Amino acid sequence: MKVFGPNATISARREWTDGLTTFSVRPNGWKLPDFQPGQFANLSLPLGDDWDKETGKAVRRAYSIASCPGEEQLDFFIRRVDDGELTPRLFRLGVGDGVFLDERIAGHFTLEGAQDAEDLILVGTGTGVAPYRPMLLDPSLRARFGRTVLVYSDRFVHDLGYIEEFRQLAAKDDSFLFLPTVTGDVPAEEWDGLRGRVQVHLEQDAYAALTGSPLTKERCQVFLCGNPAMVATMQETLESLGMTRHKKREPGQIHMEKYW
Repeated sequence: MKVFGPNATISARREWTDGLTTFSVRPNGWKLPDFQPGQFANLSLPLGDDWDKETGKAVRRAYSIASCPGEEQLDFFIRRVDDGELTPRLFRLGVGDGVFLDERIAGHFTLEGAQDAEDLILVGTGTGVAPYRPMLLDPSLRARFGRTVLVYSDRFVHDLGYIEEFRQLAAKDDSFLFLPTVTGDVPAEEWDGLRGRVQVHLEQDAYAALTGSPLTKERCQVFLCGNPAMVATMQETLESLGMTRHKKREPGQIHMEKYW
C-alpha cells in the first residue's frame, strides 16, 4: 500500500515504562469505522526521513486496538523493538505529530466466534493484553459467559500495563477474575502475587486451584494472544484436554493471535 502523507495525529501518549507506551491516534478529517473489540489497525510511517510524495513507500505494521468502539481515537499498546523498522521511530514522535492510520480495521480475534461458555479465559503476554481491554470494558459483550478470567503476564510489575484498571474492574465485577503473574526476578516486597509463565497457571490442577472450576472443553472458551512460543505451548496443552482450534465451519474452544 502506498502512503503519501499522514492522515492522523498522535493525540496522547501514556508512558508505562521505558519502551512501553500507549499511543492514542486521532484521524484528521475522517471518521473511524465501527469495529469489534479484538480487531487491529495498521500504522505507517515513511520509509525515509520524510513522506515520499512520488513513490509512497512506507513502513507498515498491524497493532491490536486497546480502546473501545465509539471513541474518536484509537489506542495502541506498543513495546519498542530497538532494532525494528517502525517502533523506534514511532517512539520518537510526540503529541501532535502525524502518522498514517489505515481506514480499514480488520481481524477475526473477536468474541463473535466464541461459543457460549461457563468460563471465557483470556490469556495474554506482554502487549498481547491489548485486544482484551475493550472486551473487558464492555460487560455486555461478556454477558453470555458465566465468568471471564484474564491471565496476564510480563517480566516485571511495571510492564503490566492497565494492571490497576483491571484490578478495579475485578473488585466491582464478580463475573471477572484477574490473575496477573510476573516471570522476572521481582523482590517479594514489590510483588506478592502469582509468579511464573501463564502456562504454569493453566495446567488443569493449577487452574482449578486458582479459580475453583475445572479447565475442560465442555465449559471453557480460551483466547491466546502474545508470544508465539506461549501460544504454541498453550495450544498443545489445551489440545491434550480435548480442545480444538476454532474455525468458522468447525467451532472449537481455542482462539489464537500471535504477536511478533
